[in-house]
Amino acid sequence: MKQFILLTFLTSILFCQSQAQSSWPDSSKHQGLNLKTELDRISVFTSQEASIDEVSLQLLQNAKRYFDQVFEMDFPVSVLFVSNAEWGQYAFYPPPGMPQAWAGNIFLGSEKSVVAIHAEQQLKYLPEAQLAELKRHFGDPLNMDLFYRNNLSVHELGHLYHFVEATQAPRKWLQEVFATWAERAYLVKHHPNMADATAAYAKMGTKLLVSRITYTSLEKFEELYLPGLGPQNYEWFQFQLFQKAVKLHQQFGTDGLVKLRDFLVATDKAMVGSLDDTALQELSLKHLGYEATEVLFEWNY
Repeated sequence: MKQFILLTFLTSILFCQSQAQSSWPDSSKHQGLNLKTELDRISVFTSQEASIDEVSLQLLQNAKRYFDQVFEMDFPVSVLFVSNAEWGQYAFYPPPGMPQAWAGNIFLGSEKSVVAIHAEQQLKYLPEAQLAELKRHFGDPLNMDLFYRNNLSVHELGHLYHFVEATQAPRKWLQEVFATWAERAYLVKHHPNMADATAAYAKMGTKLLVSRITYTSLEKFEELYLPGLGPQNYEWFQFQLFQKAVKLHQQFGTDGLVKLRDFLVATDKAMVGSLDDTALQELSLKHLGYEATEVLFEWNY
């Protein structure tokens, strides 16, 4: 059987530093794109060869309404649909079609992402029982854009709710937990089938990757983020952070999610400087409480 190589969970994740900017959304990324619609403070653009994916757009529109209510915020967002062929002209990073967020802009592919295509090709070599489990969630034949576009686009939107503050979080893994928790909260409430599919993929991915990783500590995640980890090791970290987000949402709900956002803003490096783990956890106790801090900082790898 051909060796199965799980593709990277790449996402957002590529752009999680401070996002100070002179305008929001950053309109410089709109040059050469066509403005199609403006609704509910979401402006939609397409590249010359792209069209709007209505399912993805509706998902983001509904997710924004949900997040606006949860965080009591409302800021403009631009959604930029770009074809795979034109991806390099407009988006920040390959691979073509992968959702990306930056300075109020969300880039989405107008066709199946390269990662989803490759994932579908490789996943078919899974053992029969594992493949059947994935097909139960992602269809037969597999449609991994349900994960690599729909799921991840909500994660990207979640990032904007702390990016908008133009702050730099004290740890990269903390802002990943935040965006994943936000995504989880929305999917559990409004798209439970998608929430179940994401959980199944993360559980299976963890098992498949465990023998192929080199680093397991959060210190290495911070030190080597992102290129130094390699795609499989990075994806493994994301799956573990997903499990943490699931647990946090089960125990603390959206009230805890709002507190985590406030904690990210309050611990902006420009305000408090670099914090060691002890100092960071002490601040977490003040903002989040003992129980949430215990779950958030627990790491048994």
